[in-house]
Amino acid sequence: MVLLARSIPLQEMGVFSSYINIIGILLLITNFGFSEYLLVNSKDNITGKDNFKKFSNLSILIFIAITLGSIFLPIENIKLFILVLLKIYFEVHLYNILLSYYQAINQIKVITVTNIVSGVLFIVISLLCYYFDSKIYSYLIFLNIAYIVVVLIHSRYVKFQIKSIKSMVLLLKEIGNDLKYYGLTTITVPIYMMAPTVIASLLLSEEVLARYQVAFSISNIVTLISVSILQANYPQFLSIRDDIRALRTALIRVGFKIISFNIVIFLIFITVGKDLLLLVYKKAAYADAYLPILMLLIAYTIFIFASILAVIMVVHKRQKQKSKFHIEFIIISLLSGLCLIHLYGILGVTISYIVLYTYTAVRYLYMYNKIHKSLL
Repeated sequence: MVLLARSIPLQEMGVFSSYINIIGILLLITNFGFSEYLLVNSKDNITGKDNFKKFSNLSILIFIAITLGSIFLPIENIKLFILVLLKIYFEVHLYNILLSYYQAINQIKVITVTNIVSGVLFIVISLLCYYFDSKIYSYLIFLNIAYIVVVLIHSRYVKFQIKSIKSMVLLLKEIGNDLKYYGLTTITVPIYMMAPTVIASLLLSEEVLARYQVAFSISNIVTLISVSILQANYPQFLSIRDDIRALRTALIRVGFKIISFNIVIFLIFITVGKDLLLLVYKKAAYADAYLPILMLLIAYTIFIFASILAVIMVVHKRQKQKSKFHIEFIIISLLSGLCLIHLYGILGVTISYIVLYTYTAVRYLYMYNKIHKSLL
């Protein structure tokens, strides 16, 4: 994203950013609670593999339907849209199903190694495209080819098999009642998390949106690292979920590590953030992303605190209550996003995230204390 922002005009970066935001919402149904259901309800390796094969097939089928349907939509740049569609599906939705599978069978090291290898591959692709001044289309084509290679590598471990549509229909009939709450929980998370950004895509100019996307991307990297640390500990959380004191101790230990990391990054950006932006992006316009970055780092630190509190709801299968909370979060996200972006522009986006995640943390803290007391 850094090299891309340096090599393409602000307007083109804004179009690319708007497609990312819109497609992020469009693809939610490709992981309708599949990853969380797989994680929590796979009792052993055999069940985990069977669940993965069924859910990955279902996800790919839905994705193909969406891709074919998007061809008939009145989209200004359909080629760019399809390339971004592929990118988002591979790096977010299919990846999350893979991650849950490896967590369920307690083989998180496999996906950690492939993440490192694929990360190096993506950096090499980005550097080559930047060096040869390639267009955004070339960058996305090579990136998607790399994602396909990574999926093929994983297929050796998971022994991916194509299932019949009939078997997938039977699966939905069998677990549909439970899956609906996992699905609501899963698809509502990106909705409330992305709502202010999507609203910004509609209300802000493409140049301003490009600056915001820089701030969003940098803060999102920090959040992804934090979430990865939390996700890596889920096998442990699941193994001790019936021992509430041990679970509380584990959450405090992991939470201290993650929050400390976020505070250190925040202090670094307070000190040298503006200089880093000028050094990395080589465009003075991107220095305006400095304050939004700081505010988003605060917002995402609150978010990761809320995510730590929410672990107790996940491992104890309180998806029904969690989905109700998420409806509240969507309402707060939409209202704060519309009002604050209209009033304060790019800063309104960041303020709305602080409001949203503060409310999220308060609600999860309430539920954490309630579950904790009931299990003592």
